[in-house]
Amino acid sequence: MKYRKCIRGISCFACAAAFGALTPISALAASPPFAYTEEKWATLQDDKLEFDEIADLVHEYNSTVEQNQIEYKDYKGKDSSDIAEDYYDTADEIESSIEYPDSDDANYGSLLASAQNSEASAQQMREMEDDNVTDDDVMLWGYTQTEKSLVQSAQKQMIEYWNAQETLKNSQNQAEKAQKDYETASLKAGAGSATQSDLLNAQESLLTAQAAVVSAQNTITTTKESLCLMLGWDYGSEVEIGELPKPQESMSASVNLEEDIAKAVENNYQLKIYEREAHNAMTSTLKEQYQNSLSSGTEAVKSNVKLAYQTLLLTENQYEQAKKSLELAEKQMQSADRKIAAGTISQTAYQSEKYSYDSAVSEERTAAMSLLEAQLSYEWAVNGLASAT
Repeated sequence: MKYRKCIRGISCFACAAAFGALTPISALAASPPFAYTEEKWATLQDDKLEFDEIADLVHEYNSTVEQNQIEYKDYKGKDSSDIAEDYYDTADEIESSIEYPDSDDANYGSLLASAQNSEASAQQMREMEDDNVTDDDVMLWGYTQTEKSLVQSAQKQMIEYWNAQETLKNSQNQAEKAQKDYETASLKAGAGSATQSDLLNAQESLLTAQAAVVSAQNTITTTKESLCLMLGWDYGSEVEIGELPKPQESMSASVNLEEDIAKAVENNYQLKIYEREAHNAMTSTLKEQYQNSLSSGTEAVKSNVKLAYQTLLLTENQYEQAKKSLELAEKQMQSADRKIAAGTISQTAYQSEKYSYDSAVSEERTAAMSLLEAQLSYEWAVNGLASAT
């Protein structure tokens, strides 16, 4: 996997030819070469992250997903009885390897403790055999849920990265304004037209604004690093983060909430798991336990889809308001441009309009990102990831 970001621009097929049998393509990614076109491999292996690549990057290079794919091989094709038998066999192996020490052995205490720990482990295996409700489908749904959740998390982190970029721009504007205000206060204080308290307040505002800049810069760095590590890059890799897609216009207008709630229940991975676990349960107590989990989980999924829809409506409204505010700010900025050209407005007043305009631009972009995240959250909820708790 580490070759992925080192070969930069060389296709998987070219790499396979270059390294031959000693470096199979499987060392670069989870899937074989024919899983994608040569062009697609090249885009996945360059050092630019595009939003629509996230799902494939998680599937191919995320360490948790890779480990789950390996572990699933031990469960594939097994029903709950097969897995229960595995626990039984493991318990037998543990018990057959236990050696009880003689009381006169030099390390009697530690040897006895080791034997007792082995006994406890064997007992735990037998209890897991009796209570087992896991089969290959349960494991597959769990691993799929994990992978989809990681994709959603990476999408949110990419949005957070660009959100932090907007925060940084806004903080820099505020710091610039605070710097000018402090300089003005200093001049006034020197001329005796401002108090020392006024100067200290301006200085405090400047320091606060400068701290906000540093905080935004740190957020950008840490978010980018976390995102890149999740998608398979090494720590400290130079990665270009691509732009975000624009949110859909009036997505809620095309939503049929009742139909989507039904789809969400049908698609939900955790509910699939509860249902299969109830089916596999060997005792009435366990069966009732998982059926109760299924029942309460179904209601939770319905409720959480409704909540995601309400959030979608709210963020749509906020985005529309931000767009209207930006339109007004643009008109005011155009007016200020005409006035400064005609000499009918001061530089200070013009700069104030500029700060207001820049703030409106930032707020519109931030609202667009919030809407994009709300739309994705709703889609993920319908497609299997609504919380069942």
